[in-house]
Amino acid sequence: MVTPNDIATKDFKKVAVGYSPEEVDTFLDDIYEDYEKLYKESLQSKAKTEEVHEDTDRLRNLEKTLERTLSLAEAAAEETKEAAKAEAEQIIEKAKLERDEILAGARTKVYELEQEIAALQNRYELMRARVKLLLYAEIELLDKNEILAEKDAAKAADKEAVQKEATHK
Repeated sequence: MVTPNDIATKDFKKVAVGYSPEEVDTFLDDIYEDYEKLYKESLQSKAKTEEVHEDTDRLRNLEKTLERTLSLAEAAAEETKEAAKAEAEQIIEKAKLERDEILAGARTKVYELEQEIAALQNRYELMRARVKLLLYAEIELLDKNEILAEKDAAKAADKEAVQKEATHK
């Protein structure tokens, strides 16, 4: 993957015919700034995604713990008085509600981050396509300039030959 530093430090060969170096440098500076921003946003999105995955793992562990606690509470409830059984069921219901709320929030956060990542990937692909088109246009222009230079050289050689022939007669 190209880094912002790669864009900032890229040098191009200078040729007699081509685009203005100042305009190319300005355009590359603009691309560098945009790309650096996207690059940083991508890193931030990845960090956020990792946090969400860590939270999800923690919640899964919490869910497993709650399930184990539920099993123990059921075994204890069978051994205790009816009052203790009712209290354990209230605790379990509250834990399930909290778990469901936490999981729902985590799922929403994961979805939002995935949407953000997809949007950033689309922006990256669009920028990449634009840069490619610009480079292809530049190559085509250079090819046309080479063909014109060859034609001009051939015309000059023909003209010189005609002049020599005229002077020999």
